[in-house]
Amino acid sequence: MAENFADHLVQIETVHKEHLGQIRHWDNLKIATEANYIWIKNFNELQLASVELQSIPFTKTFVCIDNLLFPKGSLLPFKKMPNLLWTPIERALSIELSNFNHNFFGIHQSVEIKLIPTEAEQKATVLLLNIHTASNYISNASAIRLKPLKWLLIDTESALIIGEPMLPLDGKAFWQKGNFIFPVGLHLAFLLLEKIIEKKLILSHTQLIWWISECSYCIIDRTMLRPLTISSWKQTLKMD
Repeated sequence: MAENFADHLVQIETVHKEHLGQIRHWDNLKIATEANYIWIKNFNELQLASVELQSIPFTKTFVCIDNLLFPKGSLLPFKKMPNLLWTPIERALSIELSNFNHNFFGIHQSVEIKLIPTEAEQKATVLLLNIHTASNYISNASAIRLKPLKWLLIDTESALIIGEPMLPLDGKAFWQKGNFIFPVGLHLAFLLLEKIIEKKLILSHTQLIWWISECSYCIIDRTMLRPLTISSWKQTLKMD
């Protein structure tokens, strides 16, 4: 019989609730309180196995079977499932940020903004590639193949191509979330602060925050992106 991940619940003492901030953005979750404990439910398989959840200290995982709670991996019931009032996690967990100076450079009472690995699957839609190795393919590609794509010359060696389907070329892949562009396999260490980080770093509504690596980024203006065509590629690179 297949495991029903919806039957899994996580328990944590109320005094440790601040650690739940890193999963607050999972809007499918619901939480409830019982005495000195917080219960969380509605996890999916990826969330239960994720680094974000596994790294939260002081938690216990239970499986609810026939209204009985079994500690994960145990055949002996812990107790009956209590009657709880469930609330969406984003509504139940308030955000308290007034004590922080959200400064990128990590001075006293600041949060260092960086990227960390994630096991969540992401769809790559941005490709950083070498212009010399890409030129032969792009110069001979059909207009239909290039039409969905936009591009930006980064320096004398590389270009950034945004859109899908991505070109079948070797390069560094990135994924996009709102105004952020992240390397595939990485995301912000503090997801709870995503909107604040975005507000601090973005100067106008046309700009994107491109995270080049785990701890460095640059700002890209959407107005600088050009439709990817054979003529725009050759003209920009001054090819015959």
